[in-house]
Parts: sequence; structure tokens; C-alpha cells
Amino acid sequence: MSGVQTAVQGVVSGCIVVFGVTWLLGALWFGLVAHGSRERARGWLRGLRTSLPARIALTVGIAVVIVLTGPAHSPFWRHLHDWNPAVGILGAALAVTSTALLVWARLVLGAMWASVPLVQEGHELRTNGPYAYVRHPIYTGLLGLVVGATLGYGFGVWVAVTAVAVPFLLRRVRVEDGLMAAEFGDRYLDYRRRVPALLPFRRPRR
Repeated sequence: MSGVQTAVQGVVSGCIVVFGVTWLLGALWFGLVAHGSRERARGWLRGLRTSLPARIALTVGIAVVIVLTGPAHSPFWRHLHDWNPAVGILGAALAVTSTALLVWARLVLGAMWASVPLVQEGHELRTNGPYAYVRHPIYTGLLGLVVGATLGYGFGVWVAVTAVAVPFLLRRVRVEDGLMAAEFGDRYLDYRRRVPALLPFRRPRR
């Protein structure tokens, strides 16, 4: 492995670690803040029960991906490995940019974040920060991080991760748009007309 490849993959791995740590600490901190009162705790528990089937499906899906991309299937994925320095550096830059967007969006969203599409009690519509440029900056960041890792690691098993992540996240966008439109009505519809879903330079049609 060349020095450039080692550096690129180190950067991408660091981005993945930052993303994981940020999400874990954010879930703990904002969970304590949001559910510090008895009323908020009851609302959180009601939302948790309602979203339990979706959370189970998400967990099962992640487990299936882990099994299919595990060591038992590594010879197959090695055939898809193709590392190029220029492409790898592009992937690292995309991963860094996407991680910064993820952290920014996570901080702005705060206690409103949930692991599955969910409108919580006292839910607020965020339109500031990265939400002024795209409606779903967390999904934009996740897609960017996955694609960046695919390029930075030289494809291989990340081809499968990308193939699963892209349709999954696009479906989440549609589901969340429906939930937010039902909750906030014309206010969200106007926001959706003005702000694109994932790509800040692509405006939705009126």
C-alpha cells in the first residue's frame, strides 16, 4: 500500500469515526436535554413505541448488510477493488466535507433527531443552518460519506454499501417529506418548494 493510499484511507476512516462518535454523544446529550422533563419523557416513549417496527427493520437490514459484506464474502469483493490516487483523494475530500456537514446538521437539529423518520412531541421545523440549503442535510452528508469512502477505499465491498445506502436514504427522504408535510402543512410545503431535498444547486420544480 502506497503512502498516498494509506493517508487517504486514514482520512476516510477518521471521518467515519468522527461521524460515529458525534452521533453517539449527540444521542446521549440531546436525549438527556430533550427528555429531562416527565412530559417530554412520556412523549419520547410514545414515539419510541410507535416507531419500534421501523427500528427493528433498520437493525435487521444493517445486520444483513454486515453478513453479506463480512469476511466470508471477502474474495468476491476483492475482485471489485480498484484504487486510483486521484479518485482516492477526491473521495477523501468528499468524506471530509460530508462529515463537516453531518456534524453541523446534527448540532442544528439537536433533540429533534431520531434514528427513524419520526415527528416527536414539540417537534420544530428547522430551516436555519444547513437546512437553509437542503431539506435533508444529514442524508446529504451520509450519501457523501458513503460515496467518499467508496472512492477512498477503492470500491470493493463499499460498492455494496453504496448500492444499499442510496435507495434506502432516498426512500427516507420521501417518508420524512410526507411526515413533515402532514405535521406542518403549508409551512412545510412552501419550504419544500423553496429548498431542494439533497443537492443545494438543484432547485425543485414549482
